[in-house]
Amino acid sequence: MFSRYSCAIVLALLASGACIITGPRTPATRAVLPPNECAWRGATPKQSSLPLRADGTPDYSSIDASPVSKVLTATIRKLLVKEVGQDSDPRPWTEFDGLLNAVREVNDMDGTAEQVQRRARNVFEGILPSLGLAWVPAFWLKLVKPSAPAWLQHYSFFLVFQTLFPWLMGPMTGVEEVEVTLPVTGQKLLLPQAVKAERCRFLESTQCASVCVNTCKVPSQQWLGQDFGMPIHIQPNYDDFSCVWRFGVEPPPLEEDEAVMVPCFAKCDSDYQGERDAYRLRAKRMAVFDGLVETADIATAKAFGTVSSEGGTTEGGSALNDLNLRVRQRQVSRSGKCWSVAEDRSEQRGAVVQASGETIPLRWEGNGQEEDKEEQR
Repeated sequence: MFSRYSCAIVLALLASGACIITGPRTPATRAVLPPNECAWRGATPKQSSLPLRADGTPDYSSIDASPVSKVLTATIRKLLVKEVGQDSDPRPWTEFDGLLNAVREVNDMDGTAEQVQRRARNVFEGILPSLGLAWVPAFWLKLVKPSAPAWLQHYSFFLVFQTLFPWLMGPMTGVEEVEVTLPVTGQKLLLPQAVKAERCRFLESTQCASVCVNTCKVPSQQWLGQDFGMPIHIQPNYDDFSCVWRFGVEPPPLEEDEAVMVPCFAKCDSDYQGERDAYRLRAKRMAVFDGLVETADIATAKAFGTVSSEGGTTEGGSALNDLNLRVRQRQVSRSGKCWSVAEDRSEQRGAVVQASGETIPLRWEGNGQEEDKEEQR
């Protein structure tokens, strides 16, 4: 039944996001950014469609003023506080910065990465019921998914995220368009199948790969995949803090995902930053630069594009170019992953607590910039 009205639905959706084909299109080119200007190493991204503050960060006041932004911010903060058990931030619940403490507390809680992801997923699963929309997933699975074409489903998700979540991810644009010919009129349109945050507000504000992966990327992929039957691969870019959500794309196993192959960010303020030797013998096992990939580390090598059918980094991946990804790989092999995306997350956290006697971090000060000259030769 739904398919009979597909054309009408498409026409209704064209108000935002669709592009009418009028001629040949110029293919996009990949950005070039020197390794020492990467955001994960402490540099401030430059791209922004919003006005910039004196410190170079975007001014989100126009987005935060929206009633939709205020409602969603307060809703998610309430769900985060439920997981933490208390609210330690005095700022109003409608302020974005006010929920970041709860986000960090959820991420830094004791347990494995999977347990952190489960807590974050509880938050996502609670959003629609908190808004009186608990019926939406069942409606989608029963009426929309069986009959709507894939391109229309992907485009619908693009519109939802572009409309409702700029307060969390910043301004977004549609990418990876497909050509669609409308019935009757024969008009050709380009409809986005993915959404790209030009400069993810959540990632830049938290300055933490673990928060990104454990409280956003993984639980979002699980939530949309299981509750809506929508496979999705979320790929944050640690060079410029952009982020692409690819609807209809199965994510790789997490251990093979580029997003988890990252050291602690230079500006990370987690209470449990990894120590320089926290990952111990990982460097010995990751002899990728010499072309020596041990069997146990094939997954790690795949995550960096070293062993893959395509070769090199993926378009729109976690780095802007191969050089920057190699620099990040070198840092991971020397100092280890961001503590909270590492396989032995719980053990690393416990070791830091035991060594310090309290929740004072044993901070790792380096971020690999001494490797710049070597990598640029």
